[in-house]
Amino acid sequence: MAHSGKERHRDRESRRREPEEEPPPTDRVFRITDAERQEVAQCLRYIDEARRALEKQQNPDNREIIRELRASADRIFTLLNALEETGTP
Repeated sequence: MAHSGKERHRDRESRRREPEEEPPPTDRVFRITDAERQEVAQCLRYIDEARRALEKQQNPDNREIIRELRASADRIFTLLNALEETGTP
């Protein structure tokens, strides 16, 4: 196949962006509304539904995916429950 002479994306040198700023501090405070928490909970339910659907297929190739879906949902749930309340706005 003939080459058009144009530089292709994959032919360019890899250009990594250097961090322009310092990383954010580790003691930042975030607020999450009850509606946002409910939205995350709904997403966790979707993850669980997908996991159960894969489990029902009883395909050995899905074992790792099922394990990762369960572990991911558990980590998210644990993180949300560990959030400290900052008081009322």
